[in-house]
Amino acid sequence: MAKKGLVYLFEGGGKGKTSAALGVAVRALMNNWKVVWVAFIKEESWNVSEKKLRDKFENLEMYFVGKGFYISNQGSGIRDQDKKKLKIVRVNGGVVVDKASEDEHKRAAKDGLKLVEEKLVSGNYQLVVLDEVVNAISEGLLIENEVLEVLSLRGKAHVVLTGRGASEKLEAVADLVTECRKVKHPYDLGVTAVKGLDY
Repeated sequence: MAKKGLVYLFEGGGKGKTSAALGVAVRALMNNWKVVWVAFIKEESWNVSEKKLRDKFENLEMYFVGKGFYISNQGSGIRDQDKKKLKIVRVNGGVVVDKASEDEHKRAAKDGLKLVEEKLVSGNYQLVVLDEVVNAISEGLLIENEVLEVLSLRGKAHVVLTGRGASEKLEAVADLVTECRKVKHPYDLGVTAVKGLDY
């Protein structure tokens, strides 16, 4: 029986998870692998530099299926009937805005997982990246067992997962687990994200 592809997990509260996944993806692309990238939180309208990779590599597909930052309605003072209203949280002197309802976030995450399943089942890709899928699980947008079921369909394709809040169960399934731990961060001093370094 053919050996299954490897599962890499870049997790933790520090910066570098998506950057590590991008490094793996570029390495795969340079070896002429077919790569598919599915971002579970970032949305297509975000001006992230990695989107430009689509113009550079014919062997890359990138999908930004998220609805942006997810801010739970719990404890935010927003009633169920008002979930469409903006949810705002102040972080490190900046403002994070969540324009989507919880249902819209969940639907987008489920659509993203369905897309990953289709790509894995096709057998046409050597690498499939699920960027911030761990966030989607830990924030309740996806059910972990459903994600694990999709991962079991990978065949020979290698898979990279990123995000915060990975469970022991998810770590056990992964062949490689790297924790990005914050020691210090420019955000703590009020320095906002730098295009080219952070996005």
